[in-house]
Amino acid sequence: MEKIKTIYCDFDGTITKEDSVNGFFEMYAPNWMDSEKLWIEGKISSRENAIIQVGLLKNVSQKQLDDYINSIEVDDYFLEFVEFVKSENLKLTILSDGFDLFIQRILERYNLDIPYYANKLIYKNGKFDIEFPYYSEKCDKKAGMCKCQKVSENSFCYIGDGTSDLCIASKADVLFATKKLHEYCKENNINHLHFTTFSNIIDMLQKY
Repeated sequence: MEKIKTIYCDFDGTITKEDSVNGFFEMYAPNWMDSEKLWIEGKISSRENAIIQVGLLKNVSQKQLDDYINSIEVDDYFLEFVEFVKSENLKLTILSDGFDLFIQRILERYNLDIPYYANKLIYKNGKFDIEFPYYSEKCDKKAGMCKCQKVSENSFCYIGDGTSDLCIASKADVLFATKKLHEYCKENNINHLHFTTFSNIIDMLQKY
């Protein structure tokens, strides 16, 4: 680990067991998959998709929002991974095209002090809105949160699982990939290390 001192990590479907944003839309945003399909097909940006989907959220009470966030589970070995990162004096940052509200509450639950960058989900008087403080016109993918713009190091490790990771994944010196990102890397001959849980990542980093 002499070369790599910084680790960037996706949140939804990577740190969390399931994609918490999609799960929330599935419960409270009727027809959310209509725009999701357009995004997957590359017909709209993830920013446009998020605006449409957040606009579909109706009649969600504070209790329903709290109960949903409290139901979000993280990888069984993520806390162990955080301790490993600290022991190796590595810098860990979360980069997410999801919602800051979800990330903040999860980190608070486990008393974790991890910097993160994400889209800003606003909930007030029973209504939702979304802002994109890290959007960049230069983003090739037109993502709501441009992950590449937040990376300043020449050498870094990235951990991810899906479509929002495709651009930054190709720039990482060490890439850990799972789920859709793993399949994409296999199909496009992108060098990566496959993982299922964060225990795999710890094992591989110890040997790196």
